[in-house]
Parts: sequence; C-alpha cells; structure tokens
Amino acid sequence: MNPVLWAPLRLWIRYRRGRLPPASLPDPIWYFAYGSNMNERLFRERRHMAWHEAQIGHLDGHRLVFTAAGGMRPGVSAPANIVAAAGESVWGVLYLLPLRKFARLDVSEGAQYGYLWTDVEDANGNRVPVVTYKVPHAAPEGRPGRQYLSLIQQAARQRGLPAAYQAMLDRVEARQ
Repeated sequence: MNPVLWAPLRLWIRYRRGRLPPASLPDPIWYFAYGSNMNERLFRERRHMAWHEAQIGHLDGHRLVFTAAGGMRPGVSAPANIVAAAGESVWGVLYLLPLRKFARLDVSEGAQYGYLWTDVEDANGNRVPVVTYKVPHAAPEGRPGRQYLSLIQQAARQRGLPAAYQAMLDRVEARQ
C-alpha cells in the first residue's frame, strides 16, 4: 500500500477504534484469526476479505476465552478473546492479507481489542510473525451466543483444526 495512503488510514482506525497501527507494516501482513473470522464464508462475504494465502496454525502460551467486555451487547454477548496460559495453545487460521484489507478488518474489529504482535506456528512447524487481537486488560469471562459459537465450531471443522481442539470448542456452553 502506498505510504501516503497508509498515514490517513492509520488515523481513521485510531478515530474509529481507539488503536493506532504502527507507522509501517509489511504488505501483505499475516493475521491470526481464532474466533468467527476463521469461518471462511463469514470472512469472505460479510467482512469482504480477500487473502493471498490461508493456513492453520497455533499460538502457544494462550487459551481461548469468551470475554463479556465487548461485542454487540457488552456484558451480555461474549466475543472470543485470548489470555496468557502456560502450556496451552489457541488454534486458528493464518491469513496473508493485503494491507488495505487489514485496514478494513481493523476498522471493523471491536474497540475493546488491542493488538498482539507475536509469532504463531503454522502447520509445517514454521514460526510466522502475525498480528491478532486481544482485550488488553483483565475482563470477566462470559458465554458466547449460540449462533456465534456455532460459527467458530463450524470453522474449526472446515479448517481441519485438531480433533482435541474441536472437542474443546464443543464443550463450550453458549448463553441461552
């Protein structure tokens, strides 16, 4: 992406979501999705995303939670989040996104999220530098909505995430 265009886009993201992306990012950029963005149909059709490459991977030292601090109805809905947890892993999808698509995604992600710049291990055992989102402060855990949880469970099956991880997702209790 043209650096001249990136400068105002960064400010737009800051204005819309309260987070300021770095002044310089690689183009394309790897994004790690662990929630509903793993669902290819949702990501392609509702989020209008197009990517160069997609593959599964895992983030070690974290676990998946559903945080009641955000979503469409804070305190009621509980979107996916990750928290540090020694010995655990979060599985998801690595997307290689053009920077303009990452900017579009960034504007659409909830204001409760901050960036996590980290490395994720792909299916071949390679370390890939990625950006993902997480709530940067302690937040109470909640239960996801049934439809939202179903999107994540379907995506885990479609993407071929490990059976043990799929089973963990199947044990998550949805709110009524």
